[in-house]
Amino acid sequence: MQVTNNSTELILHRLKQSDRDVLVELYKENEAMIVKYIREQNGRTEDAEDLLQEALIVLWKNAKKPDFTLTAKPSTYIYAIVKNLWLKQVDKNKRTSPQENINPQLHATSQDTDSKMDLAIVRKMLNQMGETCRQVLLMFYYDGFDMQTIAKANNFSNADVAKSKKHQCLKELEKQVKSQFSSTDFFR
Repeated sequence: MQVTNNSTELILHRLKQSDRDVLVELYKENEAMIVKYIREQNGRTEDAEDLLQEALIVLWKNAKKPDFTLTAKPSTYIYAIVKNLWLKQVDKNKRTSPQENINPQLHATSQDTDSKMDLAIVRKMLNQMGETCRQVLLMFYYDGFDMQTIAKANNFSNADVAKSKKHQCLKELEKQVKSQFSSTDFFR
C-alpha cells in the first residue's frame, strides 16, 4: 500500500491493530527525506536510519495509547521526532569531551550521583501524574518538542493552550514533589 496524505486515519488504525507492515511502508516513504535532513546536518546515513527507526518506535508506542490522535501527516510527525532526537544527540556530543569518553569513571562526582537521585525522584512523581500532564511534560522536557507540536499531539486548540497546560502541570509536579520530599532529599 502506498501511504498518502489522505490515509492518516488508516495508518493510525493499522498501527493500533499492530500491523507491522505499515512500519515498513512508513520507513520506505520517509527514508529519503530523513537521510537528506541528517546529511544536511553533517550526519551519516547510518545516523538517519537509526533515528528513523527510533521515530517509528515512538509513533508505534504512541499509537497504542487510547487517547492518542495523529493530527498531522505521519511524515510530519516522524520528521519532528527525528529532528528532536538528532538535536539531542548533537547537544549530547557537544557536552561530551573526548577525554570523558576515555574513562568516564574518572570524571564521576558525588554531584552526578545526587543529580541521578534527583531525577529518579522527579521521574517517580511524573509517573504518578495524569496522562495528559505526563505526556505534555515529557514531550517538552524530554523529547524537546515545541508548543505547536505538543498542541497538535494533545488536541489542544493552539500553542498557547499547550504552554499554559505545561505551566500548570509543572506547578502540579512541583507541588507533589514538595509535599512528599524535603530539600534534604535533593541537596546534600
